[in-house]
Amino acid sequence: MNIKEMVQFGLFTRPSSLRFGPIVPALATLGGGSAMAGMGIMASAVGTGMKVSGTLQEGKQAQKIADARAAIDIQNAEAVRRRAVVQAEITAEQGREFTEKQKSLYAAGNIRLGVGAPLVIEAQTKARIAKDVGYILETGRGESQFYRTRADYEKAYGKTQRKRSVWTAISAGIGGFGSIVEMGSDAGWFNKTKTLPSVS
Repeated sequence: MNIKEMVQFGLFTRPSSLRFGPIVPALATLGGGSAMAGMGIMASAVGTGMKVSGTLQEGKQAQKIADARAAIDIQNAEAVRRRAVVQAEITAEQGREFTEKQKSLYAAGNIRLGVGAPLVIEAQTKARIAKDVGYILETGRGESQFYRTRADYEKAYGKTQRKRSVWTAISAGIGGFGSIVEMGSDAGWFNKTKTLPSVS
């Protein structure tokens, strides 16, 4: 429907005080294709917002999972260390008991302690016990360090995923905003001037 038809059927009356041209025809131009463009822009804006929000949420979730795994690894590292210490203490105690039994046997056989063969055997026994204890502790430290290293890796991975999600969200936001601006430009929303039809 054009302006003449709107005036003919009483759908538009030009007020005498209107200086800048009719407003209703100008609003009418926002119908049709412009309305569809507006809906498209709105949908694009909502989609961009959801994508940005979802990306950030994924980054947060990835960091939470990585931190949880790191916490478990730290617990395992401490458990391994404590177990190694306990095993070392047990081995050392068993070694002391064995050494005392040796001495008792020597005494029962009227063998002098602290000299000759008994002294050599005692020294060798203690050296063997010390070696076993050292091996247990060293193995425990190695396993504990493995878990701690993996925990550090998990934390670093979580932080990297969080940062990556932020940059991905920023990129998606910029891309979405660019698309919205382009759609608005195609719809003529950003034209500086617009010629309005006049009523003859």
